[in-house]
Amino acid sequence: MRVHTLDGESSVLPRIPTPGPSGQLTRTSRHTIDVGGKKRGYVLVEPTEIDEQRRYPLVLVFHGDGGDAVGFHQAWPFERATGKDAFLAYLDGINAGWDLETTKNNREVAFVEAVIAKLESERPLDRTRLFATGYSSGGFLANVLACHRPGLLRAIASNAGGAPYNQLEKWANGYPKCPGQTPVAMLALHGERDSGVTLDSGRFSAEYWAYVNGCKTDEMETSGYAECRVYRGCPAGKAVGFCSIPPLGHWVWDQAAEASWTFFERQ
Repeated sequence: MRVHTLDGESSVLPRIPTPGPSGQLTRTSRHTIDVGGKKRGYVLVEPTEIDEQRRYPLVLVFHGDGGDAVGFHQAWPFERATGKDAFLAYLDGINAGWDLETTKNNREVAFVEAVIAKLESERPLDRTRLFATGYSSGGFLANVLACHRPGLLRAIASNAGGAPYNQLEKWANGYPKCPGQTPVAMLALHGERDSGVTLDSGRFSAEYWAYVNGCKTDEMETSGYAECRVYRGCPAGKAVGFCSIPPLGHWVWDQAAEASWTFFERQ
């Protein structure tokens, strides 16, 4: 892998520190929705003052195994990065987990689509700016969602997660492939001391999407974060990056929200 050092700022992942706690910029509420005859829950974070003349992006956020939407939102308030400029939906897994195995008619994919449809009918969302991020199994789910539903998401970010696996088809190089799968921008963030999901899993998820997206898989360049590199030669809006965090174990990097949101905005 050749890594090129940029002289100026990265156009894909510049360093843009967030202002911090959102204060009164957002409000949080809990909701339920019926999906296939089962009640599913989610936490909605939205701007306190909504400009009806705007169309807002939506970020879907998925907790790890054993967690839930409320707890993960408390632990990782993504609105510290988005402020009043986006809606966030933290989804609840069944029995504190996610179905990553079902390759057709996956219940989690149906859940996500139902939440998007409901919010789109009630809030001024921009359907062309849907994003997903998650931690651990939730990071895997973001990958699975992008794989199963081509064109649904503008970009994803995975924390301590990994690429889709055991899918119905294969790419020419043998990588798992979903029917009709298309490129999606992707940022993989992973702790170098992660003993729950190894660093290789995060690295491979970036390699996976770099291949799917048609990037130069043997060339990367520096970004605004010393921990992050981005692949060269990716199509416009289909960037792929990888952040390797030296002191981090199996958790979310303290700069993950700001880096992910900056990456999302650049796509």
